[in-house]
Amino acid sequence: MSSAATSSKRRPLPVEEDFSPKHSKVAQLLTETPEGANASAVSTPASEMMPSSEIPSTPLIGPGTPDSEGEPIVATSTVTTTISNQHGSGSSTVEFQHIGAKGLSHRIDKDGAIQLKPVAASSKSRKKMHAVVSFKPRNSHFDRFNETSSRDQFRGFFTLFWVCLALFVLNTSYTSWNSTGQVLSMTFATLFSEDAWMLALSDGVLIGSLFICVPFAKVCRRGWVRYWPTAVVFQHLWQTALLGLVIKWARYREWPWVQSGFFVLHTLSMMMKIHSYMNVNGNMADTYHRMRRIETMLEERVAEVEGAEAGRGDEQLKAAWGKAVRLARQNAGFANEKDSVTAQKLSEWSSLKSQRGSSSSRQMLGQKLNAVSDDATEAVALTLQDQTQENGEDKEAAKASEKKLTREEHMQLHKEKSEKDKADRKAHNVDNSKDEKLSRRRSTSRSAASGSDSQSHQIRDPHPLSSHLDKLISDLAREIEILREDLLSARPSPDPSGELIPQDPVMWPANVTYANFWDYLLVPTLVYELSYPRLKTIRPLYVVEKTLATFGTFLVIYVITEHWIMPFTPTADTPFLRTFLQLAVPMMINYLLIFYIMFECICNCFAELTRFADREFYLDWWNATSMEVFSRKWNKPVHSFLLRHVYASTIAAWGLSKSMAMFLTFLLSSLVHELVMAIVSGKIRFYLFAAQMVQLPLIIISQVPFIKRNETLGNMIFWIGLMAGFPLLNIGYLVY
Repeated sequence: MSSAATSSKRRPLPVEEDFSPKHSKVAQLLTETPEGANASAVSTPASEMMPSSEIPSTPLIGPGTPDSEGEPIVATSTVTTTISNQHGSGSSTVEFQHIGAKGLSHRIDKDGAIQLKPVAASSKSRKKMHAVVSFKPRNSHFDRFNETSSRDQFRGFFTLFWVCLALFVLNTSYTSWNSTGQVLSMTFATLFSEDAWMLALSDGVLIGSLFICVPFAKVCRRGWVRYWPTAVVFQHLWQTALLGLVIKWARYREWPWVQSGFFVLHTLSMMMKIHSYMNVNGNMADTYHRMRRIETMLEERVAEVEGAEAGRGDEQLKAAWGKAVRLARQNAGFANEKDSVTAQKLSEWSSLKSQRGSSSSRQMLGQKLNAVSDDATEAVALTLQDQTQENGEDKEAAKASEKKLTREEHMQLHKEKSEKDKADRKAHNVDNSKDEKLSRRRSTSRSAASGSDSQSHQIRDPHPLSSHLDKLISDLAREIEILREDLLSARPSPDPSGELIPQDPVMWPANVTYANFWDYLLVPTLVYELSYPRLKTIRPLYVVEKTLATFGTFLVIYVITEHWIMPFTPTADTPFLRTFLQLAVPMMINYLLIFYIMFECICNCFAELTRFADREFYLDWWNATSMEVFSRKWNKPVHSFLLRHVYASTIAAWGLSKSMAMFLTFLLSSLVHELVMAIVSGKIRFYLFAAQMVQLPLIIISQVPFIKRNETLGNMIFWIGLMAGFPLLNIGYLVY
């Protein structure tokens, strides 16, 4: 290897083997990077990159969401092979370096030839899985402000449903008054009000304990520990201890099934919330510190290439940095700034201090200073997604533009965009006539609005050295741009109605505050994001409407439970068929009403109070033709959590197949459901676990062509299975 370095900037560009051993900080980066951290552009050989065809897809995709947990990594370890060949008294030695390998495997052929094959570090983690959950302005299906539902031809049946329930409650109350002298029996009320104050206090202590997540994120931000593999162990131990304490406390208090069920379900919901919060912030902390290490590498390289004497103090480094920025902008086709104000802003933005670390305001100024023309910053907002939604064109094209780019795709698009922008800037600088400038601006806006993938994936936080002539400098700068993109909040959703609050992108760690965490606890979602789409106003009447709907629906649930379920509680002497027929319809109606309270009333009420714009908490699960469709549509918050943090992470972190990841997801869900039933009933019977796991063969059966073509048959089988399941579970856990 070459170990000599010249100070001339015109010398041949160094390869990475020349650069790495000469700088202690580069060597430190290579040795400190764990298997759970991404490899940089300069340390990952092309042979180790996973082909894009092998990247699995997920049902949900969206713009700008950070990668799912367990981000696939290529380790930066290096294995050296030394081959010695002796010829009599002489000998020769050849050394090979296998970058990104943790060892070697060998095979001896029949002819005696030895074949060596590098064993890739973390080969099981090579798969990439961008489980992206999008948030955009949407209304729930039964919301009266949903334009699609308001035009439904069967909307009158919804009104009829509520009228029938009202008459049912009146008839039940009238019958109760005539027989017992009471409009409503208070047996159920006495049951769920037992030890209510202690339940409220316990729930408050639970909520307060969750705020330990903020110090956890701050510790990761300061770099005292790495999220992978150190802090993640603490995270899972704490979550396990929290769940164990809640179960122990619920059993100690001997709460009835209502209190214990509520407390455990609320605990599980909060655990999903904090898992997503700690995972996203932990992964971003690792990304942030990796970016800082690459910035150190970049500064070392700039001092070497542009500095007369590398490493001689901060002033020397600042001078070399300024020189590198000027050369990079010249190479990118920028003209010298004549306006003093713009020149001052450029100097501040491109300074060494400004380019270090994270800054939420830096990226807006960077986009403006790096624009092709004065109107280019406005054109940035007109992405392919916006255009297709405004014109009602192909939705698949819009979905394609939302996909998060891989590192290789980002580098290729960056190269294409840089060349195009460079040509546009040079053309813009040749002729400054007003008419031609206006024409050029219009063409720029049109191309940005209708253009290619490179235009729909704008570089939101550009680096001033990404166009430098030195390939290593430009590669490091572009790698920093990729890491910055992962630290930024999601790209804003299109807002043709103008009801959303315009939000500037948030860059980690600006979000690591107690106020942000409290806001996240109130937002009705289980997947953490740095920012969410927000409405401009809170409608007080809407909150009152949903509150009244909650209490009104609960009254119906109370009447059904009190008069049509509790009196028919099964015993060992009760005939099985009679109990089943008596409970099937009341329990099915209660299930529908509980669903309505949770996802249409409570979630929408909290969404309105927090101005959360994405109200799609469920889809049309009642039209499901299989249990697989039902599991995806009836509870979108939990499905989104399982998609990102269980299904996708098992594929990305463990290299599992999609079918195995789906099996593990169902297994975890089934175990959690059985845990809830065990706490509520005080029995471990695994009836619900078996009912959940039997969905897997049913999903396979639903793919039979005859059943798949006959959607009515599939929907009928789904409803029969759902209606039969509730009374069967009731009988099983109470009697057997």
